[in-house]
Amino acid sequence: MNIYLNAASAKFADNLGQRTSNMLGQPLRFPYFNAFEEPLLSLEQLYAYFDVEIDRTLQQAGWDKSELKHIPILLGSTAYVISDCEARLAHNLPLPKEHSLAVIADDLRARYQTEVFSFATSCTSSAQAMGYAYKMLKSGMYEKALVIGFEMFNRLTFEHFQAMNLLSQETQYSPLTNPTGIVLGEGIGCVALSTQPNPQLPCEIVGVTLLTDNENLTNSSESALRNLINACLNNANFMPADIDGVKVHGVGGNSDEMELRVLQEIFPHAQWLSIKTQTGHTLGASGALESAILFNQLKSEPQKCGRFLNYFLGFGGSNIAWVLKVNK
Repeated sequence: MNIYLNAASAKFADNLGQRTSNMLGQPLRFPYFNAFEEPLLSLEQLYAYFDVEIDRTLQQAGWDKSELKHIPILLGSTAYVISDCEARLAHNLPLPKEHSLAVIADDLRARYQTEVFSFATSCTSSAQAMGYAYKMLKSGMYEKALVIGFEMFNRLTFEHFQAMNLLSQETQYSPLTNPTGIVLGEGIGCVALSTQPNPQLPCEIVGVTLLTDNENLTNSSESALRNLINACLNNANFMPADIDGVKVHGVGGNSDEMELRVLQEIFPHAQWLSIKTQTGHTLGASGALESAILFNQLKSEPQKCGRFLNYFLGFGGSNIAWVLKVNK
């Protein structure tokens, strides 16, 4: 059973903006990729964005909306309902009794009358959702699946990264090649997976590999990255020389130097694709959002075909990788 990335839609920032940290009462401005008009998204506003991206993805895939009751939705994020809580506080409204990602999953379940599964594995949340969607289709449980990754600004996360001294203040964001710190961003990505290929761009997912890095809570270890890449290539039956492009992790942080060293050694001739330079680090949305952007970029290139390694790393070490095998 072959599994394909069938269609995708994404909403992300058009340009690099700013956000202000107020830690300890000291205003300090940082670059930030703002994707939404609203400073803080309520759940109702978030659901409206869901509707738009789901509709676009279904349209691109040629799937009817009536099929949704047979199509599971796998949801990944680190944002949970924090933005909604902060918006409520700003308007002197009562806080919700539940604060987990499952609240949003339950609402989507009722909204679309289908199965919804939620994933919260730090920055790899929606990437892990992609991996489990692949497994569901591979095992014959379903023929189609939707994966949604979302992240919206909330002060709790923003100030947390600032407190750890991880944010960049540079106006140019060039992770991996010139790491000066992390630039965060918000956005939504929706990806359709299927057992049938998209006729315009047959894009097969192969070699899905999960690996836990337990050496450090916040930094990726070199041995774990090497093991993840090698295991993924082995699972896909590829050699490093078979890979035409690598969708890198590269966030601009402490691990970028190590990641660059590994890439230079293993893939000296492959093209390196850094999507975060366009979107910022969208945390739990990265897996779905970056997959959507990459798929649409490949679809727009008239002659593009090849094999593209994708890997996603996150706090806590719940890492995942796969290869996109593209033919036109």
